[in-house]
Amino acid sequence: MNSGELLVSNELFIRIFIVIAYVPLCLISARLLFPGMSPSAKGLGIGMLALQILVVALSEIIQPTSVFEERLWALDREFNIPSTFSSTQLALAGGLALLTASLARARPAMFRLYLAGLGLSFLYLALDEFFAWKDLGSSRTWKINVSILGAATVLATIGLALRASRRARIWHLCLLTGLALVAIAAVVIDDLPPFCGNLGFIVLEDCLDYRIPEEIIEFLGIWLALVAMLGHFSDATRTSSARVQRMPYALPVIWIVLIFLVPLIPRFEMQLLAQSAAVKFDKRIELKGYRIDGEGRGTFILRLYATATAWDWNHIGRREVGYSIHLVDQASGESFVSRNQLVRPQFEILIFGSQYEPIYREYAALEIPPTSPANRALWVVLTLWRENDGAYERMTVLSSDLKLLSETQVVLGELVLPANSPAPSTAPLAQFANGFSLRAVDLPQGARPGEDLVIPFTWRSSENGQEDLAQFLHLGYVSPPGEGGSADDGAESVESGAWFVYDQEPLGPRLPTRLWYSGLTDSETWRVPLPADLAPGRYRAFTGLYRMSDQERVSVTDAGGTPFVDARVPLGYVIIRSLPP
Repeated sequence: MNSGELLVSNELFIRIFIVIAYVPLCLISARLLFPGMSPSAKGLGIGMLALQILVVALSEIIQPTSVFEERLWALDREFNIPSTFSSTQLALAGGLALLTASLARARPAMFRLYLAGLGLSFLYLALDEFFAWKDLGSSRTWKINVSILGAATVLATIGLALRASRRARIWHLCLLTGLALVAIAAVVIDDLPPFCGNLGFIVLEDCLDYRIPEEIIEFLGIWLALVAMLGHFSDATRTSSARVQRMPYALPVIWIVLIFLVPLIPRFEMQLLAQSAAVKFDKRIELKGYRIDGEGRGTFILRLYATATAWDWNHIGRREVGYSIHLVDQASGESFVSRNQLVRPQFEILIFGSQYEPIYREYAALEIPPTSPANRALWVVLTLWRENDGAYERMTVLSSDLKLLSETQVVLGELVLPANSPAPSTAPLAQFANGFSLRAVDLPQGARPGEDLVIPFTWRSSENGQEDLAQFLHLGYVSPPGEGGSADDGAESVESGAWFVYDQEPLGPRLPTRLWYSGLTDSETWRVPLPADLAPGRYRAFTGLYRMSDQERVSVTDAGGTPFVDARVPLGYVIIRSLPP
């Protein structure tokens, strides 16, 4: 370093910049702006400027002892103390504009409409400042949209200023100056690369990052816009009561309460509308609840409610955490429909502390292709994953109160994609008390021991299934081969103890009865393996349903309403022929 040059650290340069920025602003405001305000408006303006200087100063003075504290006070980060204050200033400006528009009834309608538009614009920017909506989409698109909004505001302000009184022009000029500072900070300075060089005789120790000066200039612009709204409010309420003039003091309190209530909405929603869960993954993420909406073959909406400490979520979220939703066939284990999705960037209430656990709500829409199989039981399976060096690793489930398919796969629920079934045109063979009906059975005339007895069954349901049922097939020995019997099914009795029994789910494992839906019509072909030592002869066949929970049979009647004995539906006769010699 040459003689006459001054070595300056980045921290010292920023502090000098703060003094250079705020001292002239305070002097100009005291000389030109505050004298034209009512005492209450002046007090609010001075108070907000003092708080802004305090927040900016503390962000530079405080020496963080942890990464969390550094994030908590950083001027260029969201969800912390400076961003909360910045959002509150914007909201106060918006609230003042709307309040003035409602109170200034003697002013022209165009001016009141202008204020209403300003108020809504400032409230939108206040929400964006706190919730960082601009980070959810394209930064370029956001800047274009804000630039268009700013240009429209400038043109409207200039148009009104040309016809305004001298006092009102001060507030219009103040607003234009504030908007210009915000635009310069957000559009110009934000895109500047770090400065590496000397500033005349000042030598910087390191390259200067413009992020902090950009945030300070933006703070100044927001405050000038706020002062402009205070000026308009002061003019509109100069003859109003003291209570009316003090109304703006409540706006910052209301805003802060509202923005801290918003993060509680997912928690309330989870408690009121979601199904509770307790699934702990590694990385200290826990699924607290979920909700599945939708039916038919359209779109299924899945909402997940997970918790993690705000700081942990922020840390792992930067490493691309995501989740997968699969519809898995329960019988085959095949995944028919899936969706992979990164977790959305979500705000964190860091001022509540590093261990605060908000509820994070994730939303996924699962489109069901028309080619997806109908009348099959499907599991809704959740998997969490994260990127690690370009590879995606599934997160391990440490504990769960939900069914697991593996150590990384959680079953959230089950569903069935319905098929379009025509209404039956004939009476049922048997009507069960739970709304199920046996529509048709094609019983073969005969079979041999050791072969499969092939029997197609057709079922229909007029009610939604509520429980797991099994269907039984009973073959009762009646007579030796070749001996005739009565045509009346009820005329012959089965010899005591000579029974062959076979049970399975009516439509097989592909669709348990708990998932049957009203309007279901479907068939299943049973292949019943007959024992190799089954005695040849004439057998009488019966079928029916029983509950798996308690083995109790479901009562059943014929088409005329007459109950079947022992809740068994007679199907006819089968001849078991002798094996060839």
